[in-house]
Amino acid sequence: MRYTVGSDESLSPHYDNSEITLNVNLGIDFDGGELAFAAHHSGGSSTCREYYHEWRGVGHGVLHLGERVHSALPIASGERENLVVWMRSTEWRRAEGCPMCGRTDQLL
Repeated sequence: MRYTVGSDESLSPHYDNSEITLNVNLGIDFDGGELAFAAHHSGGSSTCREYYHEWRGVGHGVLHLGERVHSALPIASGERENLVVWMRSTEWRRAEGCPMCGRTDQLL
């Protein structure tokens, strides 16, 4: 993924077609571009929290559930590159269904 000011600056909220996603900062020079995770209830609390991940350097990554709604906030300056790896499990999908549609009948 590449984000640049004046072009692809952000990515709208979405979830991934994966069980687990690995997102690694490959660098370049940028400001902003935090990874935002949608609000959820934590620890039985009635309050919802939204989480933001600030990139801390080349090689720093985030491992998260693909079903978790997230977005890339706009970069303020520079250019950001990330390596995104979607990890899928055939065994999990046969038991739980596709994370996008929930179906098991069309899995190969």
